Amino acid sequence: MNPVKTLSIGIFSSLMFSLPALADQCAYITKEQALLAVARLNVGQTVYELCEPCGETRPQAKIITSLAAETVEYEDYWQVSVNNKGIDLAYTFIQSGINGQAVNLAGVAGCPASDVSNTLTVR
Repeated sequence: MNPVKTLSIGIFSSLMFSLPALADQCAYITKEQALLAVARLNVGQTVYELCEPCGETRPQAKIITSLAAETVEYEDYWQVSVNNKGIDLAYTFIQSGINGQAVNLAGVAGCPASDVSNTLTVR
């Protein structure tokens, strides 16, 4: 096989398998983590979404209109659903009540996440 073609296939394969891991760190979580996260959320509350590993630099505010911890019917995994959509706790921040700081919801729920801030300043 052509060495350039082999290298191209290898690079493409590496990207295909590494990108999903980056995108979903704490989307499918344990039941306990889902319940811990939901316990810190309320309908009417504002949460902030920011995917730092994706290159985002400004958090997007979202007001919770519906909230649930639910099974995803894959093994024993669960998810947190906000406004009828599963969220990734690693890229979701909630107000801490201290100096305009929002804390990472993954940390609150005990889900290990990488390449994300523990806190954000939001106003």
